[in-house]
Amino acid sequence: MQVQCVIELDYNDKDEAEKVARSISMDNGLYAQAEVRGNKLVLVASATSSASMLHTLEDLLSCVKVADEMVKGVEGSGNSLSDLDD
Repeated sequence: MQVQCVIELDYNDKDEAEKVARSISMDNGLYAQAEVRGNKLVLVASATSSASMLHTLEDLLSCVKVADEMVKGVEGSGNSLSDLDD
């Protein structure tokens, strides 16, 4: 059985969505893809069972949460992270 899940996350603008997407790209591996469409970050995850999907989503959303907090925290403070700005 193949299980697929699509999650769309809305951001304030395209730049913010792209920064989060770049931040999580190393962790995605073969199980998830991230694509920016306008100000949305679209995550597509695949797994071979519902239990595996749950594990994949837990890992993926944990990474998104950390990246989201970094991007919003950095932008709110007036600083920038050079590896996210490129």
